[in-house]
Amino acid sequence: MSLFGALQVSKSGLNADQVALETTGNNISNVNTDGYSRQEVDIEENSTIYEASIKGNLGTGVDVDGVTRTVDDYVRSQERDANSNYQYYSTKSTELGDLEDILDEPSDNGLVTQLSTLTTAWNTLAEDTDSSTDKTSVVEDANTLAETLNQMSDDISDLQSNITDNVVSDVASFNSDLSQLQTVNKEIYTMVNDGQTPNDLLDERDSLLKDMSGYTDISTTFDSYGRASVSIDGQDVLTADSKSSLSVVTASSDSGSTVAKNGDTDDSETVSDDYDVNTILLTTTDSDGNTSYSTLDVTSGSIGGLKDSSSEVTTRLQELNNFAETLAKTVNTVYTSGESSTSGFFDLGDDDNYAKNIAVESTLTDDADNLTAGTTSSSDETTIASAMADLADTDFEFPVTDSELSSFSSSSLSFSSTTSSGETYSEAFSNIVTKNATSKSEADDLSTSTDSVLSELETQDESVSGVSLTEEFSNLIQYQRGYQANAKVLNTISEMLDTLINDIE
Repeated sequence: MSLFGALQVSKSGLNADQVALETTGNNISNVNTDGYSRQEVDIEENSTIYEASIKGNLGTGVDVDGVTRTVDDYVRSQERDANSNYQYYSTKSTELGDLEDILDEPSDNGLVTQLSTLTTAWNTLAEDTDSSTDKTSVVEDANTLAETLNQMSDDISDLQSNITDNVVSDVASFNSDLSQLQTVNKEIYTMVNDGQTPNDLLDERDSLLKDMSGYTDISTTFDSYGRASVSIDGQDVLTADSKSSLSVVTASSDSGSTVAKNGDTDDSETVSDDYDVNTILLTTTDSDGNTSYSTLDVTSGSIGGLKDSSSEVTTRLQELNNFAETLAKTVNTVYTSGESSTSGFFDLGDDDNYAKNIAVESTLTDDADNLTAGTTSSSDETTIASAMADLADTDFEFPVTDSELSSFSSSSLSFSSTTSSGETYSEAFSNIVTKNATSKSEADDLSTSTDSVLSELETQDESVSGVSLTEEFSNLIQYQRGYQANAKVLNTISEMLDTLINDIE
């Protein structure tokens, strides 16, 4: 080892400290950069050399082996899973909350109150069946009830359409992230092949994966270059060599299904397959431009939350239709003394969208005096008005069965068929509200708990990958002093060389 060798040792130390100072400065400058992972310099001791004169080995300085990110890949994998679960329950809570607002119970102006008001109006009319004022009250209260059902049906249908629009939007956003990830994969591959370390690209890759996990549950693997492969429901969506996309079914009929290809409603096509609305399809296009679809079972993320919310909303709408059907048919049966269940007091429309179509017959809304409320041919002179009021306490199936309707007695103006599973009108509607409330409450609770898990994992990730200014300032001082010390050594060796060269006589 000569003085020139010692000079190289000091120079290597200066280089290492300089790189470390630059890296520390980069960490500090990115302390508030979202998705940035703290970087560290890998400094290694150079190989020693044997020095015969001392019969031992001497150090040759240090070498910078690279600048790497400080991350815990396992924590980030768990973070993606937790994000999927949180977005699922949060989205479900939001959509079911919108349905809860539509159902509007309990409320002073809700449907249950309107049912009670209508029953009171019938009871009042029963005391004077010829009263024009009381007849008007019955017709107006019944009309308010029917219009409330109409509005609920329209609002729920709008909610379903809005959910589908949100699914389309989320699918389009997922596809956009997927395309960006494919580009990042290619850039990572190029940099690694060139011998570079693509830290910033790896951060971008991880940020994209976390965003994608918010839309659906994804499975992720990484190859030796750091490229990410993504699969959903066991089917490959992105690999090193290929990329598919997601599409969504926006409408379904007997003639086929309408598919928003790649989440683009302007690029919709009709396929012969019978898919449910909001079904997610893995979309693959071959080299000849032929497109093929396969279903994906999305069970998490915001898309999964929207799909499951849509299913529950559809069920509640059907239950509302069942309620409207039973209400109208039983009231009509009593009002017509058993002659008709489909007309008389309520008009049910031309299809099975009963809640949307139900309306008080126009002959009654045009002139309430056309309302029949008086006595019948029954032995106890039961009035239609009192029989109508009694319906409020009668149990029925929802929808009402043919056997229940056929059990009606025109002499007593009552139904003789009873069932242990039957409910009154108020109980049936309250049950619809309760089912939604229970599901929303569960979604609320799980949203809170999964948010807590996600926050804990984000804290763990931050503790590993986040920039700590305290730590970076400490490193700054350490590397600064190291640089100064190496510079001092370098200066000392320079003086020694100057003495050796210039002061020899």
